[in-house]
Amino acid sequence: MKVVKVTGAIIQNKNKFLICRRGPNEKASGYWEFPGGKLELNETLEDCMLRELKEELCIDGVLHSLYDNYSFKAKEVTYDLYFFRIKKYHGKLTKTVHDAIKWVELKDFDNYSFLPGDEPLITKLKKDDNI
Repeated sequence: MKVVKVTGAIIQNKNKFLICRRGPNEKASGYWEFPGGKLELNETLEDCMLRELKEELCIDGVLHSLYDNYSFKAKEVTYDLYFFRIKKYHGKLTKTVHDAIKWVELKDFDNYSFLPGDEPLITKLKKDDNI
């Protein structure tokens, strides 16, 4: 089975989190997700996370810590997901591959259709008293 490593960003502003909706030309169009993407050859997870923030949102992020990681199986692929807390960022949020970006409170996440691979993270965030 093919294994793909993917990073995702947890960007928080007070009690709201940044989520992005996949555009019409993307796989799983219309689903919401945390910004991020696939690891490239000879790239560290941290470098991947920072590159994806630059590519997808035109920002320079400052990594805080790895918050969670787990594997998710979809069809013939296993995704190893690594979610990083982003302490702060520089630049103006600009969508390049998504058709919408929003700041949303955790309590309102149930109103959005997230990618299935993000659901374990959302469950953990909702249970985390330190968020």
